[in-house]
Amino acid sequence: METLLYSIGWLFSIATVLGNGVVVFLVAKNRRLHSTSANKFVLSLAVADLSVGIVVFPSSYFCNYSAACDLNVKRAFFWFFLHSSVTNLCALTWDRYIAIVHPLKYNTSMTERRPGMVVLLAWSIPFAISLSLLVGNYATTSKTAENVLQLTCVSAFDIICCASLFYTVVRVLVVARAQSHQEAEETAIELQVQFTNSSTENANSRRRRKKHNTARFIIAIVAFFLGCYVVVNSFVLCNTFSCYNFSDTAGQISVLLLTLNSSVNPLVYAFLKKDIKMEINKLICRGH
Repeated sequence: METLLYSIGWLFSIATVLGNGVVVFLVAKNRRLHSTSANKFVLSLAVADLSVGIVVFPSSYFCNYSAACDLNVKRAFFWFFLHSSVTNLCALTWDRYIAIVHPLKYNTSMTERRPGMVVLLAWSIPFAISLSLLVGNYATTSKTAENVLQLTCVSAFDIICCASLFYTVVRVLVVARAQSHQEAEETAIELQVQFTNSSTENANSRRRRKKHNTARFIIAIVAFFLGCYVVVNSFVLCNTFSCYNFSDTAGQISVLLLTLNSSVNPLVYAFLKKDIKMEINKLICRGH
């Protein structure tokens, strides 16, 4: 069983690195993808997920076999990259939430500097949390203090992020459906006026497709994230409160789910984010 889990872990890690590596390459190379703020958040999230593939499972694997592994340092790096993925997902979701739910506010507030500031914050928060974990674990040997650190720096943070993402994605879904019904009614009215202002209708149609595409891709990413992190945090909380004897297998499954979450995001971009999908198709055609 252990050998199988390790094999799956290496498979997920390689897939995470390759998939997110392609996304980073495409977004960084193509200036056309720099024109939207969403792709700046996608790039930052892909870098965080790439780091998860490089660090999370490999560090857990080598620390199981190496006596030289410092568990406190390993935990700090482990949660830094995982939380970076979480905060960058929150930043991307926030950007899409404002764009869909408050489009007029988005057009006026999303300046050229704003995405960079949000991305910097998305990396600074995990750094501060991991530094607190590292200092706290070295400062005390108390099991109670260690559990408090685990609850405040890991579980509480993840629960707040999961609740925020759940609320945001529900709001996006509700607004997107309401807009879809409204636009369907408007389309029916427009069709009664035959071939009037056809160019305007085409522009409206393109905007509608873009909104629906954005809603689908962000909902897919957040839904899979919530599925993985709810299970993982259940394991973490039970381990903290000793609900049951937390086995090595449960720990390995947690690491696999965390890595799997980061490996799926590039697939969502490839199938549901239109501009990245187009660039991937061009790359494949150029290869052939």
